[in-house]
This record gives sequence, C-alpha cells and structure tokens, in this order.
Amino acid sequence: MKPFLLLASFITTALLCTSTLFAHHSSTAQFGEFGSNTKTFEGTIVGIKWGNPHITMDVEITGGDLEPGSKWRLLSHPTGVQEAYGFSKEEFNVGDTIRIIGWLGLRNQPVFWPRAIQVNDGPLKSNLRYTDMIDIANGTFEAMGIQPSANLNGSSPARAGEEATARLAEMGLLDADGNVIWPPPAN
Repeated sequence: MKPFLLLASFITTALLCTSTLFAHHSSTAQFGEFGSNTKTFEGTIVGIKWGNPHITMDVEITGGDLEPGSKWRLLSHPTGVQEAYGFSKEEFNVGDTIRIIGWLGLRNQPVFWPRAIQVNDGPLKSNLRYTDMIDIANGTFEAMGIQPSANLNGSSPARAGEEATARLAEMGLLDADGNVIWPPPAN
C-alpha cells in the first residue's frame, strides 16, 4: 500500500506544479504590444506585494491621464526580473508618491503595466529593457528622460523584434555577439 500512496502523492504534486506553470499569462496579451501608446499618471502607493508571480502595488491616482481618486493596480515582473532591471523592494513604501508611464489593461480592469517608474523625487527608471531597445532604435529613448534598465547593456535584442534589431545594428549599437551596447560609444 505504501508504494501506491507514494506514487499517488508524486502524480498529484506533478499535476499541481504543471497546472501552475501553464496558468501564467502573457503581459502583452493583457496590456498590448510594448511598442504601443502609453499613459502617464501619478499617484500614492496604498499597498505593496513584493512577491511572485508578479509584484503588485495598489495606487490611488492623483493626476495625469487617469481620473484622480481612482484606484489602480500596478502589475509587474517577478521579483528576480524586477531586481535585474535595477529595482529593489526597499525603494517602495506605502505612502510614497509614484509617477508611472505605462500601459492600461485591455480588459477594462483598473490595472496597468509600467514602462517606467519614478518614486518620490528619484529617477524615472525603465521597467522593460526590450522597450528601451525599441525606443532607442526609434530615436525616442533619450528624449523620454528614462534611466535605462540595469541589464540593458549586453542584452540580446531578439525580443525587441527584427526591425528594432536591424536598426540597432545600423546605428552601431550591437557588439560582435549581436548584443546591445548602451550607453552608446563616444564618437
């Protein structure tokens, strides 16, 4: 009887883990393509969950492209990805002022995905290195005043798309291995 229980336990655990893996969703399916138009707004952080599968922050809107007084939820990367982009849990506290450039959810829910985040008077920091690459290729990145993601330099541009990759190559912003060079070399 014990081998049967052990096998049943193993199968149940495997099925639970598999269903969790397939339950994850695509950010672009929920928020649109990351080269599309963004909204800019400000608010106050009223709740934070720094965990996986996504970091979330509840924000009460104070201005910008969203209605003041409305409550929205920031959804973002898992903790490891967010930290690789240059953010840390210690940067965000309930009561902090936050400025966001981001994409609104496509399903009429009060959720958004950040393109860039500014906390209090800190820098406006990128939340998506692939969108950094698209904006660099389009010649719009520097004018946005966004600090690039911490892991932009040396990253493969493949997820930014063929068009952006070709433009980055034409601009001399790919190294011998085809990875992004940023900041650009001094002339």
